[in-house]
Amino acid sequence: MNKSSTVPALKPDERKYYRDKLRAARYAALADSEGFEQICYALEALGMRLHQSQADLGTYRNVLRQLAGDAPQFSFAFESTHAFKSFDALFNILRCARNDAMHTGARARTATQAATELCVGLEEALMANQPRRAGDLMVKGVVSVEPWQMVAEARQLMLMHSFSYLPILHQNQWKLLSDVHLARFLASKDEPAKSRRNRLALSIKDAVSAGHQGVHLSLESAKQITPCEDVGTLVSEGQSEQKLWLVCDERNHLLGKV
Repeated sequence: MNKSSTVPALKPDERKYYRDKLRAARYAALADSEGFEQICYALEALGMRLHQSQADLGTYRNVLRQLAGDAPQFSFAFESTHAFKSFDALFNILRCARNDAMHTGARARTATQAATELCVGLEEALMANQPRRAGDLMVKGVVSVEPWQMVAEARQLMLMHSFSYLPILHQNQWKLLSDVHLARFLASKDEPAKSRRNRLALSIKDAVSAGHQGVHLSLESAKQITPCEDVGTLVSEGQSEQKLWLVCDERNHLLGKV
């Protein structure tokens, strides 16, 4: 997929803006198996910027395809037809579903999957050859829990969103509550039903400090980084073993995760 000079250059802030717009639409689509329309709106916004005039989704195909040339997965599609779909294949699925009068059922779910794959590729293309700072790559709007919240609330959040970790500010330090430690805390050999209810009703703070019948909820240390730190440098320093990087400002406010 060769790039064409007809695609206007995007400033770094623009790239992040449209990356975040695509990412938000992708997350919305993941919550709704038939919600590909949100991604269509995000693609149209990006397409209009690249095309530099308002048109329909089909008209934006060429400029979006040219941008997609910076995404490795679309290049892989030409080498392996099984692991990755080409840009055109994904775009055709999405456009046909968009033009279909019925946006429900298996057809809509297939379109949502294609739209999600298309988003991932374009997000990668937008950030290609850009500075790899934590602030540029982080996911904003991180779901976290407070020490006063019940263990049951943390468990519900994990199950609803398929989270493996939840950030928590414990004693002025960011920690991670993991699904593994939560499962261990809730397990009980004696009076399992009653003990489980009692432990679920505890605040996270009390579960960590006081525990229940000698069993304490464990928290894991979190790697805190600043928005300006270079991700490549962190990886080269062996920080890639971290389960989750939390991006915080100078006041220790959580800005995002990498």
